[in-house]
Amino acid sequence: MAVEITPDGAFPELFSEYIDYKRNLGYVYPDSRLYLVRRLSRFLAERATDRRVLTRDAAEAFAQPREGESSGSAAGRQGIARQFALFLRWKGIEAWVLPERSQPRQSRSFVPRIITADEMARVIACADARPGSRCGPQTQPVYAMLVRLLWCCGLRIGEALSLRAGDVDLADAVITVHKAKHNRTRLVPMSQSLAAHARRYATTVGLVSEDPGAWFFPSPRGGGYNPGSATAHIQGLMLQAGITAASGRAPRAHDLRHSYAVACLAKMQAGGVDVYATLPLLATYMGHADIVSAEYYLRLDPSAWAGIDQAMADTYAGVYPQAAV
Repeated sequence: MAVEITPDGAFPELFSEYIDYKRNLGYVYPDSRLYLVRRLSRFLAERATDRRVLTRDAAEAFAQPREGESSGSAAGRQGIARQFALFLRWKGIEAWVLPERSQPRQSRSFVPRIITADEMARVIACADARPGSRCGPQTQPVYAMLVRLLWCCGLRIGEALSLRAGDVDLADAVITVHKAKHNRTRLVPMSQSLAAHARRYATTVGLVSEDPGAWFFPSPRGGGYNPGSATAHIQGLMLQAGITAASGRAPRAHDLRHSYAVACLAKMQAGGVDVYATLPLLATYMGHADIVSAEYYLRLDPSAWAGIDQAMADTYAGVYPQAAV
């Protein structure tokens, strides 16, 4: 059994809380990140005692490039120092934040895999047909509900897995997401069909109104699900449904959030709605700080090319000669 990499230097409680905070936002936080967190914890333990958790001297010393070190390794340490400082400030603890410009600019060439409604129907069918695992019979209804929730509401996987029974109002079909990214709490209405499935799911897994603190997605071993293992399971369902990314691997679970935003955009366009006038509503629903964050999630659905070509045919008629040269 793999041993969890935990911070064992200075301020272990704060570092553990930081890791939980990141995971609740949907970050898988692999071993490479956990090693960096533990490294910063041990680094601070070696320095002179200071009431402040992260001073400017400490942050700059930790982020200083080492001789023979790759730029990627240096950027990793700088990123951890900066993100941990931002977390401390969010908690009201004084900390010096490493300037963003000191970190190498990361390329944003990554393009998410947009999953269509037909493809998602296959994923849901696979989730419904998959038998319960050896860990427990509840795993099948849990994942059948989880993939529906991610697809229909655009939640981050960490937000979904952090839900308690009391956060999901099955009568009024409203989900309350508490203290998500940037410490925002928001209401997420469900469709009637999703709410009906959620009520059946709650009965199947034995959720009762008398225990609002129970996990909405209870793990067979007790407690909640780990985002990393849940992501792997969802990716397995995608591969089973024949859905892959350009790399040939399964799309990320977070691509469902991108796909939700694209589906919302397509629905707005089909209904004749001014998309940019309603982007603030979409941003609020998805828990974004502004429409710029929401726009990042909007990608062109490949199935839309035919409609664009047809819509622009008259506009560009005659611009390019059709006669053979």
